[in-house]
Amino acid sequence: MRKAGHDVVAQCRHLADVLPHVERHRPDIVIVGLDIADPQTAALSARLKAGNGALGTIFIVQPTGRLDIKEIQALDVDGLLLDGISHRYLVECVNAVASGKKWIDNMIVQQLLMPRSQPQPMSRLTGRETEIADLVSRGMRNKTIAQRLHVSEGTVKMHLHHVYEKLHLGSRAELAWATFGERADRLGQGHENGL
Repeated sequence: MRKAGHDVVAQCRHLADVLPHVERHRPDIVIVGLDIADPQTAALSARLKAGNGALGTIFIVQPTGRLDIKEIQALDVDGLLLDGISHRYLVECVNAVASGKKWIDNMIVQQLLMPRSQPQPMSRLTGRETEIADLVSRGMRNKTIAQRLHVSEGTVKMHLHHVYEKLHLGSRAELAWATFGERADRLGQGHENGL
């Protein structure tokens, strides 16, 4: 953050410590990682704004479950990111909020805009196609994937074409969402089975 022109003035481990730290340090922006389903979440946003109307608020939410537009609106934050985002996206969000803009993670937008269809069975993919689909969904470019997997960029494109055909998808964003949904389903099953 320092390289991007921002200083971190305090860090908290518990949600209850956020307000006292904000009051003590008076930052321009506060970044909070939380569970959107927690009833204290919307209340925290309102309390932060009440203490300092000019305070920029960024929430990093857990990518579990389906986000709801009403929950998002209730947060009334300036920036919203999914947990696990890259440092670059975090800096981009902080820069936008610092300049008075709103910023929301593209994956959250995709989740809000795309209807929840039947889960696409990733099992129809070959091992290599699954691997490439996963890397694309994490935001990697074809060239980077090719270097990582020690194959040509053309090979990556060919596998990606097969992935799109098998899953009836038309873009990297749709693939990212399909892969994200599949990961969330697997995580949910793991929790149900006590894993």
